[in-house]
Amino acid sequence: MSEPANDGLSLSRDGDVLVLAFDEPGRRNPVGHAVRQALAARLAEAATDRSVAAVVLTGAGGHFSAGGDIRDQGTVTSLAEARERFTHVKTLVGRMARFPKPLVAAVEGWAAGGGFSLALACETVVAAQTARFAASFGKIGLIPDLGLLATLPARIGAGRAQRLLLACATVDAPEGHRLGFVDELVPEGRALPAATRIAREAAAMAPLPRAYVKDHFAAELDRALDFERLVQPMLMLGGDAAEGRRAFLEKRAPVFKGE
Repeated sequence: MSEPANDGLSLSRDGDVLVLAFDEPGRRNPVGHAVRQALAARLAEAATDRSVAAVVLTGAGGHFSAGGDIRDQGTVTSLAEARERFTHVKTLVGRMARFPKPLVAAVEGWAAGGGFSLALACETVVAAQTARFAASFGKIGLIPDLGLLATLPARIGAGRAQRLLLACATVDAPEGHRLGFVDELVPEGRALPAATRIAREAAAMAPLPRAYVKDHFAAELDRALDFERLVQPMLMLGGDAAEGRRAFLEKRAPVFKGE
């Protein structure tokens, strides 16, 4: 059984595996500030819940997540408020990277922008053959965030990652598997059961080595998250980001001025 959506996030259980789902399918599951806070809270609970052996992160309605909530971004009016939001981002992504139990992403449909970032913050990414990943931050005047500046190059190398991020590229799941950021490729509609199986199998391993390995690999991620907190708030309040949001809502190409 699934609990009702809580700030765009719902949860259900498959035995000892907790399934957390971004749950606003009418908008392809955006991950605004409230959703990120809810996800951090749920993960904190799951980390100490002895009945939870592993967690799977997915999305409702055939998509993982279309990324950050454009309407939510437009409500930020001060640098202090923006920096505080990225303090919460660092808490969330840091918790995901160091999560003491298996944390597996089950991706169907789109994983774009922040959705792409949150998928790669999981230790394993399972994707349907028809899934698509988009690094579209530059199209709205922002840098990649939620740790993607560290997690993508860690998986595919710095050169390839830079090329994809600067091009605001869209990559289908088979190509993502070839590049290395998709770990397991499955038929459409099978990402969740495959991710649940992988998470449960991983939970049989010793927990302390898992925690120490994750700590080691999270070091570079911390640096990226600090960089985001320094740079992204200024970009969010700039003219290009405002133009990017307007263009997105008006379904037109943005006209950037370097502001």
